[in-house]
Amino acid sequence: MKTFLGRVIAVVVGIFLFIYLCFLLLTALGSFLGDEEKISLKKNSILHIQLDDSILESPFEADFFSFNLKQTKNIYLYNILKEIKNAADDENIKGVFLDLEFPSQTSINKISEIRKALADFKTSGKFIYAYTNRTDQNDFFLASLADSIFHHPMGSIEWKGLGSEVTFYKNLGDKYGIEFEIIRHGKYKSAVEPFIRTDLSEENKFQMKTLLTNFWEALVSKVSESRKVSPEELHQAANQLAGLNAEEAKSAKLIDVLAQKEEVYSFLKQKLDTDEDLKENHFINWVDYASTKKEKYSSQKIAILYAGGNILPGEGSTGIQSRTYLDAIQAIEKNDAVKAVVLRINSGGGDAVTSDEILFQLKKLHTKIPIIVSIGDVAASGGYYIAQSSDRIFAEDFSITGSIGVFGIIPNFKDLANSVGITTDTVSTNANTIYYSPLRGLTPFAKEKLRQSVEKTYDRFTEIVAKGRKLPIAQVDSLGGGRVYTASEALQENLVDELGGIDKAISFAAQKAEIKDFEIVHYPKRADNLESLIKELNLSTQIAEQIIGTQNTALLQQYIQIRSLQKMKGIQMWWPYQVHF
Repeated sequence: MKTFLGRVIAVVVGIFLFIYLCFLLLTALGSFLGDEEKISLKKNSILHIQLDDSILESPFEADFFSFNLKQTKNIYLYNILKEIKNAADDENIKGVFLDLEFPSQTSINKISEIRKALADFKTSGKFIYAYTNRTDQNDFFLASLADSIFHHPMGSIEWKGLGSEVTFYKNLGDKYGIEFEIIRHGKYKSAVEPFIRTDLSEENKFQMKTLLTNFWEALVSKVSESRKVSPEELHQAANQLAGLNAEEAKSAKLIDVLAQKEEVYSFLKQKLDTDEDLKENHFINWVDYASTKKEKYSSQKIAILYAGGNILPGEGSTGIQSRTYLDAIQAIEKNDAVKAVVLRINSGGGDAVTSDEILFQLKKLHTKIPIIVSIGDVAASGGYYIAQSSDRIFAEDFSITGSIGVFGIIPNFKDLANSVGITTDTVSTNANTIYYSPLRGLTPFAKEKLRQSVEKTYDRFTEIVAKGRKLPIAQVDSLGGGRVYTASEALQENLVDELGGIDKAISFAAQKAEIKDFEIVHYPKRADNLESLIKELNLSTQIAEQIIGTQNTALLQQYIQIRSLQKMKGIQMWWPYQVHF
């Protein structure tokens, strides 16, 4: 049977390889024959911005499970920011059209960075108009910057406030005889609460309420400033869900004009004073716009090292896996052209040992070149730990950081086993050879040892942060306990140095390295889709085939999360929650 399955897998992989090589040959032949049309920028152009496709931080975020022959252009945040900046100085670009017809599913921090770039664009005196239809809260935040918002007469805006829902598993464990033994340091270290409680602790409820309130007030303040609508009116609109009805949205001053999309095109044609077809002659999207610019090459490089996802031991393209990242850091260290590093973190943490290994390698690199940290959506727990060897830490307005704390979680199925008549017995050579068994649990001695290990790990965490942030250990301990902070709170407590996005971090890195002309290079380097796919096929051919055949993003994320959890053993530095805007 194993031989048969091995042959089946070999045939499937062989077919994929053959198709892929044929595709590469056809693509190369098409390029050689000059089939690809060269894009040129025309006068009187409008930068057409749509958020239908996912905006990625790095190539590592690209979905390597999805294998098809359609060649898509991945859109990266750094490139978007660069092209908006270029457009501001380009005399051929007369303005921006934000085409927000469908929800983008883009995180609030990416939206915030794009919004800031567009705010700088507006200082050039050029126009920004937005069209909204089925619009979520993040996209409305982006649209609020526009000179005017055109909204479909039957469209909706999800302006509702912020909330978080936590799922608890204790009753499920009690029902089926599964016990979770928890060892943690910090009353705010809430990652373990779903396994030991049926509701939020007062400490966790307090920190989450504080987090959500601070983010919401910042969001309302920025929309209020752009839309010239009072914060009180915006709170009222959210309470009444006024955005779900187009007429109410207009009355609440969330939008300016009710119009069909074709009517918006007519308005823009009048703005340009042209009778030509707008989409064919005057629209250019940011990917095509980038292709009209000459790439800037330099012998001096600034490396962006992307650290996104759960921190895990091993090697691969999902999360921050130890071997992959240690190799990437060493590759940067060997590249004499790299004069500075921007460490871009989007991680709630994970494995404590892996976090420490990565930090150790970053410290070695830091003795040679500057390292600047840019926090995206989150740098909490282990994600904040790896930021501690840096010259400066930047955080976006809606970044989450902190969560200085550690925990261990050990499940056992003793009661479940007993309930169905399963018993165990042991023979061993030493007193604690079998200190843990899924069917017997932890021995009291082992539990005490693990508690001591958690405490020592926490002490090391606070010492590392105290040294990195130049703070007394007692102050770091008072800020720790697993509590998370908004960027503004973290700035006030000296956990970060400055508010700003990846652009600011890159500028500071160049300043620190004393270079003006430089090229951006990206790490870790990623294998192509097929190579990544072949590596991932070694688990389960049936599951892999189902994943490959689907375009369901949520399913893919769940699959990746389950794979990540399988690698999480031992003591963890982790903050697993997400705030949904």
